[in-house]
Amino acid sequence: MNLNRKLKPKLLTPRLVVMGFMFLVLFVGEFFLKTWCGMQCLRVGYDISDAFNKQERLANIQKNLKIELVHLKSSQVLMKVAKDRFELDTPTPEQVIVIP
Repeated sequence: MNLNRKLKPKLLTPRLVVMGFMFLVLFVGEFFLKTWCGMQCLRVGYDISDAFNKQERLANIQKNLKIELVHLKSSQVLMKVAKDRFELDTPTPEQVIVIP
């Protein structure tokens, strides 16, 4: 018999196949996880950008409202509204009552 002949080792043993499959699953899982994390970072970046834009718009609206409030509190505007809307007029000296 041929006892001097060397035995060839099997290249694809079941253990090697399972290890290769586990490595492949791990690699694909890591790929999907990294992609998902990247997409989440992009989404959060867009959300932050939208929040900054909204903050800027609201700051402009607040500034305009403050200007309008100062305008509406001015004496000329108040006198005009009193005359037009409420039909009030500046009192004559006889209508003024001085409280001691």
